Amino acid sequence: MSPDVVDLDHVAFRVTDLDEALQFYHDLLGMSIRDRGRYEAGDVPYAAVAAGGRHLHLVPTDDPSIDESRSDDTKGNDGEGVGDVPVGGDHLCLLLRSDEMDGYDQLCDLLAEIRGAGYDVEPDEPKKRYGAYGRGWAAYVRDPDGRRVELKIH
Repeated sequence: MSPDVVDLDHVAFRVTDLDEALQFYHDLLGMSIRDRGRYEAGDVPYAAVAAGGRHLHLVPTDDPSIDESRSDDTKGNDGEGVGDVPVGGDHLCLLLRSDEMDGYDQLCDLLAEIRGAGYDVEPDEPKKRYGAYGRGWAAYVRDPDGRRVELKIH
């Protein structure tokens, strides 16, 4: 059985000025700031703002027009060292529910189905990544229009 898409985990946007982005989303719109300390410590390549349980990851970059399948934004990762998990910028993250404890095997099966249907799965996926509900198995794939979609097991 395939995992079910049950919720939106987070969306990530590249921003050219993190302070200005936080001023807009936090000061102007009232969204609470998350992960600022982890960003400043170099553990993650974003600061997040929250709307309910959903996060918007604000990924600082010098070039917001980058449209590559892999990003050079490797400033941080899931707290197990810096620089080994490309996180990238603009993407949608869909939260998947698995009837297995960690869902790794089910996610691998789903990735095989996606590849078999002719869609791209980024190299070396899945990996453990942080999201709005903590750390879990996740993988980046491309939708039919080439948009980056993260599938994350919860």
